[in-house]
Amino acid sequence: MIYFTTTNALAAAERSDRLAKLYAEVDGVEMSAAAINAPIIGVTPTNSEQSGVSKPYLEAIRRAGGVPLVIAADAAPEYLKQVIEMIDGLLLTGGEDIDPEYFGEDTIAELGAVDAVRDAVELSVLRLAKNYNVPVFGICRGIQVINVGFGGTLYQDFPSQRGQQVMHQAQDGKRSLHMVNIDPNSLLYKILGKTELEVNSSHHQSVKDVATGFNVGAMSTDSIIEAVDMYPCERIFGVQWHPEGFNGESEDMNKLFDFFIGEASLYRKAKQVHQQVVSIDTHTDAPLGFKRGVQIGKRSANRVNVPLMREGRLDAQFLAAFVSSCKYLERDGKEIEEKLPLDQATFDASYRKTTEIIDSIYAQVERYGDVCGIAETEADVRRLKSEGKKAFMIGVENAIGLGENIGRVAEWRKRGVRYITLSHTYDNQVCHSSSNTEDASKGLTKFGRKVVKEMNKQGILIDLSHTSEGTVSDVLELSKVPVFCSHSGARALCDVDRNLTDEQLRAIAAKGGVVQAVAYKHFLCADGKANIDDFVRHIHYMVQLIGIDYVGIGTDFDGGGGVAGFENDGDMVAVTMKLIELGYSDSDLEKLWGGNFFRVLRAADKTK
Repeated sequence: MIYFTTTNALAAAERSDRLAKLYAEVDGVEMSAAAINAPIIGVTPTNSEQSGVSKPYLEAIRRAGGVPLVIAADAAPEYLKQVIEMIDGLLLTGGEDIDPEYFGEDTIAELGAVDAVRDAVELSVLRLAKNYNVPVFGICRGIQVINVGFGGTLYQDFPSQRGQQVMHQAQDGKRSLHMVNIDPNSLLYKILGKTELEVNSSHHQSVKDVATGFNVGAMSTDSIIEAVDMYPCERIFGVQWHPEGFNGESEDMNKLFDFFIGEASLYRKAKQVHQQVVSIDTHTDAPLGFKRGVQIGKRSANRVNVPLMREGRLDAQFLAAFVSSCKYLERDGKEIEEKLPLDQATFDASYRKTTEIIDSIYAQVERYGDVCGIAETEADVRRLKSEGKKAFMIGVENAIGLGENIGRVAEWRKRGVRYITLSHTYDNQVCHSSSNTEDASKGLTKFGRKVVKEMNKQGILIDLSHTSEGTVSDVLELSKVPVFCSHSGARALCDVDRNLTDEQLRAIAAKGGVVQAVAYKHFLCADGKANIDDFVRHIHYMVQLIGIDYVGIGTDFDGGGGVAGFENDGDMVAVTMKLIELGYSDSDLEKLWGGNFFRVLRAADKTK
């Protein structure tokens, strides 16, 4: 075997002046910081047989500051996942028609050539880009792939199916030039700052039924959809024309690529943040799904599992052993809640259920021990991260299962429980609740005061989510350890009893505690039509009110949490991107994603 060493390279160069000059040029390149951090853009091939890409696409990406990487025409999921892990943005290029089978239609005679391999590659990589929150820009065929990939339909041939007044097809080998009207409320207007634009096009398929969740940003004068986007919830947009075809000579077309590369740079930065920090979501109700077949180590029909955590770059998650204080009855054809009596039978049943759920968490994690593990401390989470595994921590939501047996606090701590939410939506034997309470000004019971002291003693954090104003006040006065709220919002932004007042937020921060922002739609805005921006608004409001050291994230996924753009574990990196846009530093993000919570947890361990 012959090894190509530096000595061999020098000898080869000495035999050829041309080779020597080439090596000198390559060796002499010094990478700037901008070049080192330039986002990598995956570009889909315009020709699947040769995996070829037209040069103007690559030049447009480089001109805007990106590094193009041509994706081979290989639809193997494992290969495409490797690509998605590597790239920071995805460009879907122009080309042949899309097989109408993908949008549930029979082929018409006017359909052009289709490329089965390319269809499979692009739709698959688009799906993965959505899962990983990779920014996507679709051009011509690309906008059509986006629409089909998200459930929309196409005109297979709009001239014959609906007619046209503007020529959209190539003429004499050149793309047709025509005007489009831009919606002043659209992403496209935000990028370009104008309501009219002359574009070049060459297509006969086009968007027909727009996929759910998309906005129409522009239309031609004969009402062909020319631009769509999913902002602000997803960083995905597409245009029906060919901006790369202007060869950098159009300021407007350059702005489209500049915007796209900016989005890819933002995603690259967010990925780097998640590599550096230890991130944790402090409240989920995933165990509620275990009995119906949800698997924590596999992609399941829920919002919390290891594959989703990988996509969202989340390191750790609390699984709550939740037990309700009510039962559900049907009366006059309607389901109603009825509070459980606070008697020994209820306490015993609640204790058994809490124990069963904790057992199920251990069973699930043990089953998937090759990809995850139980954690009780920050050190455990860091160790698991270094091993390439995800960490699960245990909390108990609702202290009703304690009954009146104070010894169960120590028992639960021995089982790995790191926090107990004192109540849920009804008053219990420990304290008054924020909801359905007989008196929100009342707080801890006599037994509840013993529970708080014992939790301090055992190193279990006191979770004040769901508790009354009186309970919050009593615990802050009594606890020797900073408290936290595992999943709560700001009442100033959404006036519901579950959210915290400014006074409460300040009081928790003054005692060194932390409030984890919840992603439940009815706690984010009055009409419940919340999206990721509403969630981030609660984080930002609390940070501005009480400081960066006292806020974190607790989604309530699988317990009602989840909003457009922040639907599951896979969207954690999307939150980071939003926060970076608001100006949060690496240090700020480290605190929000886990630093603040683990500080409070360490304080609990020191008091034990």
